[in-house]
Amino acid sequence: MHKVAEFIVGHSKLLLVVFGALTAVCGLLTLLVPINFNLADYVPDDSPSTVAMNVIAEEFDDSIPNARVYVPDLTLAEAVATRQQIEALPTVESVLWLDDFLDLKVPLELADPDLVSGFLTADGGALFQVSVDLADTTTTLAELQQIATPDGAVEGQLVDLALAQVSTSTEVNTIMLFMIPLGLLLLTLSTLSWLEPLILAGTIGVAIALNMGTNVFLDEISFITAAVAGVLQFAVSMDYGIFMLHARKRYLTAGVDRRESLVLAIVESSTAILVSSATTIFGFLALVFMSFQLGPDLGVVLAKGVGFSLLCVIFFMPALMLVLDRAVEATSHRSLLPSFRPLGRAVSRSAYWLLLIGLLLPVAFVAQGMNDFRYGTGAYPIGSREDADRDFIQAEFGRALPMALLVPRGQWGAEHQLETELAGLDRVVAVASYQTQVGRLLPAEVLPQDQLSSLLSENYSRIVLTVDTAKEGDEAFALVEQVRQVAQEHYPDSYHLTGESVVLYDMRTSITADNIVVNGLAIATVWLVLLVSFRSLLIPFLLVLTIEGAIWLNLAVPYFSGNYMVYIGYLIISTVQLGATVDYGILFTQHYLGNRGTMSKRESITKTVGETFGTLLTPALILASAGLILNLVSSLEVVSQLGAVLGRGALISFVMVNLFLPGLLLVFDRAIEKTTWKVRFTRSEQ
Repeated sequence: MHKVAEFIVGHSKLLLVVFGALTAVCGLLTLLVPINFNLADYVPDDSPSTVAMNVIAEEFDDSIPNARVYVPDLTLAEAVATRQQIEALPTVESVLWLDDFLDLKVPLELADPDLVSGFLTADGGALFQVSVDLADTTTTLAELQQIATPDGAVEGQLVDLALAQVSTSTEVNTIMLFMIPLGLLLLTLSTLSWLEPLILAGTIGVAIALNMGTNVFLDEISFITAAVAGVLQFAVSMDYGIFMLHARKRYLTAGVDRRESLVLAIVESSTAILVSSATTIFGFLALVFMSFQLGPDLGVVLAKGVGFSLLCVIFFMPALMLVLDRAVEATSHRSLLPSFRPLGRAVSRSAYWLLLIGLLLPVAFVAQGMNDFRYGTGAYPIGSREDADRDFIQAEFGRALPMALLVPRGQWGAEHQLETELAGLDRVVAVASYQTQVGRLLPAEVLPQDQLSSLLSENYSRIVLTVDTAKEGDEAFALVEQVRQVAQEHYPDSYHLTGESVVLYDMRTSITADNIVVNGLAIATVWLVLLVSFRSLLIPFLLVLTIEGAIWLNLAVPYFSGNYMVYIGYLIISTVQLGATVDYGILFTQHYLGNRGTMSKRESITKTVGETFGTLLTPALILASAGLILNLVSSLEVVSQLGAVLGRGALISFVMVNLFLPGLLLVFDRAIEKTTWKVRFTRSEQ
């Protein structure tokens, strides 16, 4: 490593040019990265709802309705004209309205009032069920909102995806705009020059550009990954640069010249950086083993980002430090943090009592598994037009969630029995099919093909159910199970069912099963890295217990506060918090082992807290700040909630490492010595 360090210092200008060129190229490539805003695309390919959607795409020209458009103050003639206006939009595949069920020449007073009230209000408002191509959701939503007028409303899956697209494209820059100056401010706490925060932020900024630009070589990334990857990379890898700065300061204080001190700092800090980055990378890569493909999407990008941060800190940052060395020296200042040795003495005296925190861990472990979970992207921003539109349409017309059931074509008797049984299910408010629209006694061959294209394909009959449930929840999922059970009885293993609630049901199934696998892999890989780096059998258990305990406490908060939790955030934070904050425990334990060779165990705790508290405070505050900014800025509930849990988790991990871990090290001091290779502790005791 010494030769590598000498190469870096000897070719600093070349490295700056290379990294500068790569950053410029990747900055441009970032604009070309495709972003997917539909979480349904990440449900496993072999899940029943995904198979059903693929069959629909092959067999039918249009999808099931994915938007409802309410237009106020229309006569029947104006409503027909509005329907034609909606159908004329380039992304609209089909429109379902009252005239599909009734001859409007017949007085409405003679029609089924329940049918009429599903499409018309008493004051002349009309509701259209629209199927749209979801390729360009923002443009389509804007066009439909324009047709609806400010007094109208639009709701449905289209709105969910459009909101995700708008939020991601507009808020990512805002998040970084807040994160960078706040990060610089916090970095001044752990640096001794006014210029060093800029060097740190610039280094990680280059790493972020390289990471986000190279995403162009992936097929696409999800909107959640696009929203959180940059700020998470900034937050979790900033401490690598801090390790480098602190190592160099120690050599400068010892009298080593500035050039050689940089070489020695690279050699010394690279080991700590490699260990810290390895635990983080393996923690993130555990997400790759999720069957729900959002996990691999996020895991690969985050792990790749940490890898780029590692390369930039070791190769780019020293080159930048050398070029700006005189300016760094000229802007030096005293430490802005006080001495934490008094805190160390307090922790040392209270260490055994602080182990009582462990009594909370079993309770937290049980509570975090009893959270009320949501499996979609969460609610709309309170006060937004989207939130108001949804509330209005659902209050006026009911929830009217569509499901599409495909059954083999031609078995008209079985299909009629199926439809009759489905219509009798609680919460099924309407059944639309070839038989309900045309009649099962009229042969399909005598009707024009354009009248059949949405109902019949070459191989399937499509039955569209309208149900009065939310998109997810116990009631919605119970109905999905009922519909599948009824369909299975009439068409064993030959039907296909899809719809928003069906997709979310399958999403719940896949990501709930992923939980044990992902958490187990994350813990196992981090434990293995700790085993190799510390060459100890016991230390990995103590560190993993400390951080896992922090995760349990963090995820138990929603349960005790009575709030629901988006399950995607729950699953992701379990690995992200482990990978991002186990570094705190690594640094603390490394200092303890070093001090324990010459001091008693209580003295070692005192000195270790004094040495590491300030060092760990900055990355913990940066990670907490990143979470807070995500929580406050993002209008996507799944991202906002992920930010809140991430920020809270960083602080809890910081507290656990500084208050709970010392007690574990004291209690297991003798066992640590016996189970750690080539470690000898002093026998002096206080």
